[in-house]
Amino acid sequence: MMLIHVSFVFDVVQYRVLSTCGNMQSIRNSILSHVRLRSFADQQLLAQRRNIFKQLLQQFCALSGPSPDQIMDQVVGLVKKFDKIDATKVTETADFQKDLCLDSLDRVELVMAFEQEFSIEIPDEKADKLTCCADVAKYIVSGVEQKSSNS
Repeated sequence: MMLIHVSFVFDVVQYRVLSTCGNMQSIRNSILSHVRLRSFADQQLLAQRRNIFKQLLQQFCALSGPSPDQIMDQVVGLVKKFDKIDATKVTETADFQKDLCLDSLDRVELVMAFEQEFSIEIPDEKADKLTCCADVAKYIVSGVEQKSSNS
């Protein structure tokens, strides 16, 4: 009789351990599922906040962009650094071709330098009309104003 009783107790204990493990596994899975959902929701919220912050930063930069005088100084400085130009002859109104003796290829290089410096694209028909630093600065300022009004 003792042997049957011990065997029965062993079976009951084994059943409880197995059922507890099953419940523990189910609890564990439930907790992990909740944590994963929470993590996903947090990631989505963080992504939305990043997008909002990025938009605000772009608007702020557009509003507090460089002034026309700063752009003019930057254009003149860039032209003075151009290796085929005598820096002492560079003024806001000095003609690239007549006063600074640039040929068409030099002007193309200069336009490419403006595009790179100001992160803009200047179409060929517009580039041909840019004859001095003042023209370039006006073109860049008008592009900056258009961007800020479109935002």
